[in-house]
Amino acid sequence: MLLCIHSSPKLNEIIACQMYCFRDLTKWPKLHKISQAQFDFFERIIHEYKLDSTVVSEAAYQLGVIHARYAEYGLKPHFLDLWRQHLEKELDKLNFEKPEEKVEFCDSFRDLMLYVTETLNLAYSRCQQQAALLKSKEKSAVPP
Repeated sequence: MLLCIHSSPKLNEIIACQMYCFRDLTKWPKLHKISQAQFDFFERIIHEYKLDSTVVSEAAYQLGVIHARYAEYGLKPHFLDLWRQHLEKELDKLNFEKPEEKVEFCDSFRDLMLYVTETLNLAYSRCQQQAALLKSKEKSAVPP
């Protein structure tokens, strides 16, 4: 997450919901909470759910719904792509005894991250569409 914020400082404002934020981001409890939630998400879908496609899909979709709530603060889907790109760079830094295991692991994790981010984007998009439709209905229901 720190790499994402350094790449796009706007993300700092979004996470902070446009409120005061710590100058030293490594000490920011909210950022630690988000990072731990990311770890927990992947641990859960990999170890607990054994990458069951139905469960992974639903978990990623619900995560997208949560992310859509931050649209009012400026969160956009491209931030998810930024996150994925930085995580992929970190994966490349991992050391494995056997190079072929690293390739297999990184390729598999990239596929999983791509699926998760695409599902998050789908949920985000649908939430935005529903919000726009609701707003349109509210406008048309108001008498002139």
